[in-house]
Amino acid sequence: MKHLKIGFISILLKIQNNILLLERIIWRSAPSQINDIIIYKNGNIGDIITGYPAIRQIRLKYPHAKILLLTSPGSRNLVSAASICKSQGIVDEVVYYYDSKIFHLKDKIRKRNFDLCFIMSENRTTFFRELRNLLFFTTLNIKYLRGFSVSVSNFFQKTYAEKIPYPYQNEVERNFENLNMKIPKKNDIFKFSQHKLSNRTSDITKKFNNALIIATGAKLVSKQWNKDNFFEIAKLWMRNKGDIVFIGNKQDKEDADNIIAKLKEWQKRTELMFQSHNYYNFCNTTTLDETISLIQYGSAMIANDSGPAHLASFTDTKVVTIQASQDFKLKWDPYFSKDLVLRPNRFSVCKCSVESCGYCINDIKYDDAWEKLKGFA
Repeated sequence: MKHLKIGFISILLKIQNNILLLERIIWRSAPSQINDIIIYKNGNIGDIITGYPAIRQIRLKYPHAKILLLTSPGSRNLVSAASICKSQGIVDEVVYYYDSKIFHLKDKIRKRNFDLCFIMSENRTTFFRELRNLLFFTTLNIKYLRGFSVSVSNFFQKTYAEKIPYPYQNEVERNFENLNMKIPKKNDIFKFSQHKLSNRTSDITKKFNNALIIATGAKLVSKQWNKDNFFEIAKLWMRNKGDIVFIGNKQDKEDADNIIAKLKEWQKRTELMFQSHNYYNFCNTTTLDETISLIQYGSAMIANDSGPAHLASFTDTKVVTIQASQDFKLKWDPYFSKDLVLRPNRFSVCKCSVESCGYCINDIKYDDAWEKLKGFA
């Protein structure tokens, strides 16, 4: 039965992607001169960061073209990393839309008469969503387009994940493959120009002593490791290694303050109150570019499966990622720290509802993470 299910999904995905090859009939050949490019890529921080290398290669291939990134983080209260693409100069313009309200942009896009469009499909996209998007893009007066595809089916997901060879790949690699582009050399894939920190932040980083970067946040509760685990990790690092640096958003700032308060109480009860290891809370005080620079100053990093973990791909800093079973293995591993990902053993992929989720992420103990971290400086 397992082999029948796997075979069914394999055939279904092949049929769906063959239908999406309608794009090659609608857009037959690229114009000889490419002056204006539009890239369609949705997502928050992790989605955009894993798409960054492919977007950067598009810029390198078309150095003189004007590139517009059309993107949506979802709702207005969610953060997008598209600003990094702009600050790094790999796109010239970013246009946002929210809550799936893209149709009001139709006339604006049509007037631009884009020469080339790259569709960077979402990892969880469905066939019918892709077909709908394909039909919508036919109305936008784009001369040439490539990229519509599906890689996941809603049927038999757990069974399909047992396919040999394993059917899923890292998001960075999937984005390159979907655009039929070669992955560049390791040193070039996440090339990033560090931005200058504010004077205050720069002065503080000079005081860092073998710092561990900690990011406690995650969008979904089921992806949030218990904060007591981060507290225990912070204690071990301060006792054995050096300083602690917290990064994240406004909510993460509250969590960091609570952990720091517990660290102060702990220090009072130990000999460490007389030592020089410190803690710093940068949550909700830095831009994404500045956060990347902070990570670069760290000796190591630990984070949930969230945006900050992917920001570490821009740096030499390795990140231990605490990853729930909400998605398939490999897909969301930070690109240069795949060997440092911790996942619970209970499920290969978990499809609990919000109400029924048992938060198996907490099967991972802080000792497991410390085994990964203690080998760093």
